[in-house]
Amino acid sequence: MSLFARALLRARFLLPLAICTSFSALPVAAQNAAPAPSAVTASAASLTLAEAFQLALAQQPWTLAASARQREQQSREALADSWLADSPTIASGLKTGNRDGLREFEIEISAPIATASRRSIQVASVRSESAVYTATLAQLALKLAGEVRDAFWAVQLAAGELTLADDEVKRAELVATDSARRTTAGDSARVDTLQAELTAQTLRSTRVEAEQRLNAAKQVLRGLIGDAANRGLADTVETRGNVAARALNDHPSLRLAAQSEQLARAKLNEAATLTNGAPTVSFALTNERSGGSANASTARIGVSFQFGGTQRATPRIAQAGAELTEAQASVPLLRRQLEAEVASAQAAVISAERRIEVLAERGRLANEVATLYAKAYRLGELDLPTRLRAEGERASANLALNRARIELKHAISRVNQSLGLLP
Repeated sequence: MSLFARALLRARFLLPLAICTSFSALPVAAQNAAPAPSAVTASAASLTLAEAFQLALAQQPWTLAASARQREQQSREALADSWLADSPTIASGLKTGNRDGLREFEIEISAPIATASRRSIQVASVRSESAVYTATLAQLALKLAGEVRDAFWAVQLAAGELTLADDEVKRAELVATDSARRTTAGDSARVDTLQAELTAQTLRSTRVEAEQRLNAAKQVLRGLIGDAANRGLADTVETRGNVAARALNDHPSLRLAAQSEQLARAKLNEAATLTNGAPTVSFALTNERSGGSANASTARIGVSFQFGGTQRATPRIAQAGAELTEAQASVPLLRRQLEAEVASAQAAVISAERRIEVLAERGRLANEVATLYAKAYRLGELDLPTRLRAEGERASANLALNRARIELKHAISRVNQSLGLLP
């Protein structure tokens, strides 16, 4: 019998065995492999990005102190609108003399009075400070949103890589099983089986590394939202915000810059107007008593004004003017920076969308080639190195496509972040 005939006969004999082995080996490999952490599927128990942000926001110290800060601002505004510029004072004195047993007792009450114009200027400054504080809270919330977004999508990426690593381990174990069967049948050398087992061990090591990256990413998210990071994450994408230039008008950074400018202007007005202290109104009552004569009482009402304070106020005026100049210059500069960030984030989204189209086609071709090579290998028509190369290309294509999809969702989140939108 010729060599070709013997090979054909052997292939016909091995075909049913290969088909049965391939179908039975896959479930066994799936049972032996460690269960992969769920790659964040959307379910009732899954944690959305918005929920993760709210959990992180609720744990921030400045969120917990918000009500107390609000009471503080209200108290400061009430104090600035008070007609008393400072606490009133009371003074008393006793004077005695040898002449006819003269004794004089005096008591005086004085209080600095805030005029209507002074009160309005002080209230304007306090309200500007309150507006800056509110804008600062919005800025802190946006910064926190960026941290949560980065951590959320890092967990999604690591979870997807772990799922793909599990899948590649199962495929490598199936290749090792096919190779061992061929070696037992005498169709391939033992070195092929050793090579297949070496590949499986390498992929198991890769899976351990992917699991470690997932644990590290979860710890970062856990530091932001607590134990809720152990829940599954919903694989949902944010709605892309409006990229129009007018959308930046409500950006927390721009609002903070505008409120800082208003505060600097109010401080300059206060420094330039209130150069002297508030006028002081006083009331004094004096009682005189001497031996052999009736008591005599006198009353005195006085008003005192400070003057010449302009020179002392010059440094404060200069400082307030410099702060106003800086605040005014920061607004257009910040707007240009934000517009550049929005344009960059939008370009990243467009690039990610195009990349997904290319990688999706690459993945389809790589999967089709690997599937055909796997059939040919089981039939004895292909050597092991060629099949391993095909499996490696399939793994690389699937990994790149998974990363590109996560990066697209992350890029959309960055667009919203650059626009100042919260999850």
